[in-house]
Amino acid sequence: MFARWASLVHNVRMRQPPPDEIVELARERIAARRDAERASDEVAADRRDRHWGIAFLLLLSALLLAFVLWPGATLEWKLFAAVHGLVAQKHLVFLGERPLPLCARNLGIYSSFLLSLSYLWARGRSRAAALPARPLLVVLGLGVLAMGFDGINSLLEDTGRAYLYVPRNDLRTISGALFGIALTPIILLVFNQALRANAERERPVLDWRDFGGLLVLNGLFVALAHSGLALLYWPLALLGVVGIIGELFTMFLLVAAVALGYSRRVTSLAHLGRPACVALVLTVAFAGGLALLRFAGAGG
Repeated sequence: MFARWASLVHNVRMRQPPPDEIVELARERIAARRDAERASDEVAADRRDRHWGIAFLLLLSALLLAFVLWPGATLEWKLFAAVHGLVAQKHLVFLGERPLPLCARNLGIYSSFLLSLSYLWARGRSRAAALPARPLLVVLGLGVLAMGFDGINSLLEDTGRAYLYVPRNDLRTISGALFGIALTPIILLVFNQALRANAERERPVLDWRDFGGLLVLNGLFVALAHSGLALLYWPLALLGVVGIIGELFTMFLLVAAVALGYSRRVTSLAHLGRPACVALVLTVAFAGGLALLRFAGAGG
């Protein structure tokens, strides 16, 4: 009888895992539960992001439709009005007999921003987050200085002071494009470093090969902008207006995303639906408000 009882106790003890295994099993169960909760949170976050993304597309579509279909004004005047508070709108570039909505220098800056950003994106640098090589940074800096130099010379001529050379619209556009080439990779760098969780922090936003590509692309743009061809009016007018509004929107998007806690959390631009809605409202309010103030100040 005693032997049978002893055998039963021994079997029970053999079936019970040692304390270390019990602790490890508990840890595994806690980790599994946390993983399940994290996966559930990610699914919910993805659903919210999709909803905000749809809201952004609907808001953008509504604004574009209102802009295009708003009665009482031509589309040409609407483009002029959209950027009226953001740029000086003098030293305009003419295609045929119609002036583009942006002045020559701003046309170069903001068209270059849109073209250069599209080029870098197409070249696979959408997640690049490292500075270009130092010699290339120096060259980009020279482009910025070139615009500053040409701008000061133009300002001297505008204010009736002595100037070094006769300002020309093509030089204004060229210097603006050089500034746009320099500005675009810096904006992309800041955006990726601030927001992306999957940023390629060892990959430069620009190298010499792509810099050469940007020079060719922007050189072609400058040539077309100053060709005088009337048939290019709408493509170049839209390029300039979308460029300046797009850069303004990008700045507001960056600020809104950081303020809403998206720093280094973004793995896809689809995750930015909520700050994009905020940025879009701010962009329209800022550009529209400045335009209204300027029109009011001009008495019309």
